[in-house]
Amino acid sequence: MKNSLSVAVLAIFLSASLVVNAEEVDSPKNSNADDPQSKRNDQHSVLLITGSPIRQSIEGSAEQLNEYDNQAIIDVGDLMTRFPGFSAIRAGGHGIDPVLRGQSQTRINILQQGAFLHGAGPNRMDSPGAYIEPFGWDELQIIKGVETLVFGSGGPAGTLNFKRYKPYFNDDGVSGKVMAAYSPDYYKLAADLAMGNEQGYVRFISQHHDQDSYQDGDGNTTRTAFITTSNTLVTGYTPTDDKELRLTVMANRGRDALFAGTMMDGPTTDIDSVQLLYLDGDNLSDSFSEYQIYWNEAHHVMDNYSLREQTSPMKMLTDSSSQTQGAKWLRHWQSNNTIWQVSADWQKVQREANRFMGMMGTPDNLQSIVWPKNSLEIIGTAVEAEYEIAATKRIKSGIRYDYVDAAIDPSIEQNNQALYQRYYQQTPLSTSENNLSAFSRYYQGDANRLYWVGLSTTVRTADATERYLGVNNAMPMMRWVGNPNIAPERHNQLEIGAKWSFSTGWHELNIYWDEVDDFILRDRARMQPGIVAMDGATIYRNVDARLYGFEWALNHSFANDWSFYTNIAYVNGENLQTNVPLYQIPPVEGLVQFNYQAEKLSVWFDVKWALSQTQVDDNKMTGSGLDMGDSEPWAVANVKARYQINPTWQLSLGINNLLDETYAYHVSRANLDPFNSEPVQVNESGRQFWFSVLSVF
Repeated sequence: MKNSLSVAVLAIFLSASLVVNAEEVDSPKNSNADDPQSKRNDQHSVLLITGSPIRQSIEGSAEQLNEYDNQAIIDVGDLMTRFPGFSAIRAGGHGIDPVLRGQSQTRINILQQGAFLHGAGPNRMDSPGAYIEPFGWDELQIIKGVETLVFGSGGPAGTLNFKRYKPYFNDDGVSGKVMAAYSPDYYKLAADLAMGNEQGYVRFISQHHDQDSYQDGDGNTTRTAFITTSNTLVTGYTPTDDKELRLTVMANRGRDALFAGTMMDGPTTDIDSVQLLYLDGDNLSDSFSEYQIYWNEAHHVMDNYSLREQTSPMKMLTDSSSQTQGAKWLRHWQSNNTIWQVSADWQKVQREANRFMGMMGTPDNLQSIVWPKNSLEIIGTAVEAEYEIAATKRIKSGIRYDYVDAAIDPSIEQNNQALYQRYYQQTPLSTSENNLSAFSRYYQGDANRLYWVGLSTTVRTADATERYLGVNNAMPMMRWVGNPNIAPERHNQLEIGAKWSFSTGWHELNIYWDEVDDFILRDRARMQPGIVAMDGATIYRNVDARLYGFEWALNHSFANDWSFYTNIAYVNGENLQTNVPLYQIPPVEGLVQFNYQAEKLSVWFDVKWALSQTQVDDNKMTGSGLDMGDSEPWAVANVKARYQINPTWQLSLGINNLLDETYAYHVSRANLDPFNSEPVQVNESGRQFWFSVLSVF
């Protein structure tokens, strides 16, 4: 579909010179001038364009995560709602899924130090971000759209890459931080401790978060309780300042997660991971290399009886697992006025999920093979170059190739084969793809302003749910069936942006347009092209789609100690085949914030808001029905304060939802359970008091 557009865009890239990025990076919000890591970060002031000779390529913005150490942030989805352009899908208290530019799930790459991890829940109750808490990570690299291809395949909406750096020590060879946070609804304890010297270090990060179900603004209890415990051990060998061999081992255990948005809860949500990383050279230098291998395995259990009163005579339990293996090599070097990056990467994801039913005891009668044993293997390579046209003009271009192999176990149950054949007729056990992606971005600016325009064509392959899901039911409307024939989707994007500073602050504006060939649409079976049934079951098919929108932010300082910040984000999505709005598109959302910053005391007052969303797909007979309907506008006020008791100790307190409003994000998670397939919007918490103590040494 629209292949001519894809070819035309790709031709532009192939005819252009391979070239460079002069990129701006947000300055640290909470840096310590005596901290070597802060000095490292301070090299990137707001709106920095690297001078000549070119020093490096930095994609996206760098958010210093120590700013959030004093807050009990649950996971990636919870964190990202603080940034313009991001919304969130909530089903319970844990596993909040981020949404960027109207896109979610595998349209956003979520990485740990460049490594992929994947949850085990077919309905993403344990999305990748559920296993990442900001505490214990040093930096978050936020890339919106396509600014590089070296992080792996997919991710047309953007990439979130969480990073750690080697710790720096005082004379005693010890550094770290500990925090405790409390609210009537939760408590959190966390520690990040390191010891070492110039030759190496050991870093241990431990966190425990225990949350009860909160009440919304109307006083109704919302099922959002959970318990998580995470322990991470990082060991590093640093023979020189710019070489490091690092081994990271992580064990994350989740228990008793309640989900208001489904008819099942999660008694078990676990993941174990291992990553071996070798860094040769400082990534702020002209030349460095990165080598890594990684492995992680997630296990997720959902049921309808162990954590809630059983209202159905039939017990149901879904047991699922996901194992990810991967490797990556990245080489970065400078040649005259050009910076080159070459990467090669491999990842293999193996998944399986079964649903059982029974009247008594633990259900053991197989009801559905939700995920038959399946694997998705991606082997990719990318080449990028940045070229300095003049002192204030840069162009960066790159190309990427991915070989994709997807397969299900040949011993697949006949029931799943029958499901696939019922809706798609042809059901190959394996498929392969050869996907080509490319981009080019032009930058122009000086120390006070930066303008850019970018073109890209990138490919996202289908995940295990979109390909192989096999949820059966006697009622067709309750079935949910993946499409083994589904084609990968191609995003053809144009982005225009600007960031400019003035004496008291800065502005930033991004405008984007995304024409999507073969968008993977979740729909209802109505004999559409490629669908051979008309019984209303949930299926997947390819359509052409369009997404466009903008993000704008302003920061302004005044009256010495005061600053004002605001942002706004808008996105529109449309199914071009039916002229029906795409489902799960956030409304216009934004933030207004005032900040008072004195020597020891800082105070923030902000209002988060959203307009109503009337562009919805809420009719199962003519569309997907994945939206609940039009959503109401809302505005929520929050206040917090932080007091620096001494150089080591810090006290923070705040009130979220100051006026006790009842509200929910428009985007919601439709259900993967046998009792309720309707989308459900889960209300956010009502008024919530909290305080925390943080010690950094």
